Amino acid sequence: MLMGTVYTLEKDGTVLGTLTVTDTEMFAVHGTFEATAAFAPYRALFDEDARLAALVADDDSPEVLALAEASLEQILALGLVLRSPRGTGYRNLLLSIEGDQAGFRPLNPEEEPL
Repeated sequence: MLMGTVYTLEKDGTVLGTLTVTDTEMFAVHGTFEATAAFAPYRALFDEDARLAALVADDDSPEVLALAEASLEQILALGLVLRSPRGTGYRNLLLSIEGDQAGFRPLNPEEEPL
């Protein structure tokens, strides 16, 4: 994945924002996130997911893990798409958004036609 690649985050054809790649690791991609007004209804869900991810780092109790898993399931249920400039991208991914930073991990490593 090339640094500077800009992906659009979409839900049902509506653009929620753009993610510009700034760093890649073996299984994860990091970048800056610029939200559109359409992202506003989802901001609290991602903020809670980030809060729970930080909490899990210090407390891996079954209760905290269950809360984090429920948060993840809510995000996955949104059916978000991360579309590349070529029109390919990812439907199945783990996505985190914290302020103007984002990261994702594709559950299928190859981009797919969308």
